[in-house]
Parts: sequence; structure tokens; C-alpha cells
Amino acid sequence: MKCKKGFIYILISVFLITSITTFNSFAQLKIGLINSTIIAENYSEMIEIQKQITELGQKHQKELQDLQNELTTKAKQYESQKLLLSEEKKKQTEKDLEDLYRKGLQYQQDKLGAGGELEKKYKELTDPIVKKINDAIDRVAKEDKFDLVFDIVNMGIVFASPEKTIDITQKTLDVLNKGVKKTTP
Repeated sequence: MKCKKGFIYILISVFLITSITTFNSFAQLKIGLINSTIIAENYSEMIEIQKQITELGQKHQKELQDLQNELTTKAKQYESQKLLLSEEKKKQTEKDLEDLYRKGLQYQQDKLGAGGELEKKYKELTDPIVKKINDAIDRVAKEDKFDLVFDIVNMGIVFASPEKTIDITQKTLDVLNKGVKKTTP
């Protein structure tokens, strides 16, 4: 029993010493936090871009809705006249309806889909703004002598003081590659 208690005291002591040492290391760091959502929602240039993107998206949505309405109208018209049409006219009308349906799908993909016009325009407009925001964060961090700045929304580091950081990429690769048989390209 006494041996168990002694072991527990040793473990607690080691934990406390490690905690104090780690705390002292962190106490020397000056860490800042930003909320990128608040910046995006309140930065006037970003607000203007968001307004432009919303308007463009609404324009594309209206055009898509117009195509869908045209398809619906023509489909109803076809259904009401179907019995009176020749086989050739039925096939042509069905082909026209299918073409219009495909045109709507293609329009939706080209304008609103992943990699579409709306996404490209957003990236084109926001890339310079994101650079401005990052430059402002760097300037504030350097002026106020922060060692690290975290974005609490994206859970990432947006600034790291070059004086207090060391790139360990190569050392990590060396550890990973140690003992691994090298292949020749």
C-alpha cells in the first residue's frame, strides 16, 4: 500500500514539475487571437464584394428560374397537345424539352456549380482582399510584438514570429525517412 502511495506522489510531482516548466515556456509567448468571420463581416471592402457576389448570384438564379419556367410551360403545353400531334412532332417536341432541360442543368453548373462563374468571380474579387487582411494581421502582430496569432474560426495560425519559430520540416522528413529504403526516380 505504501509503495502505491509513494508511486502516486512521484507521478503527481513529475506532472506538476512538467506543468510548471511548460507553463513558463508558454508564459514567454505573446499569443493573439482573431475572428476571421467578424473581420469579413465588418470590413467595408469585403462587404462590397459580398454585395456584388449576392447580386450576381441572384441574377444567375433568376435566369435559371426563367429556364425552368420555360421548361415547365412547354412541358404542360406538350402534355395538353400530345394526343393531337403526329409521332414525328411528338419526338421533336420531346427532344426540344430534353434539350431545354439539359440547357438548364448546364447553365446551373456553369454559373452556380463548383468551379462555375460565381465561384471564380468570388475568388477573383476576394483574393486581393484576403491578402490585404493578412498583411494587416502581420503588421498588427509585428507592431504589438505577438509571437503567434490564431484564427479562432479556422483554428489555424495566421501569423508566427520568424524569430520565435523554427522550420522543422526537413528534420521531420529525416526522421520519417530514417530506415526507409530509398527508391531511385
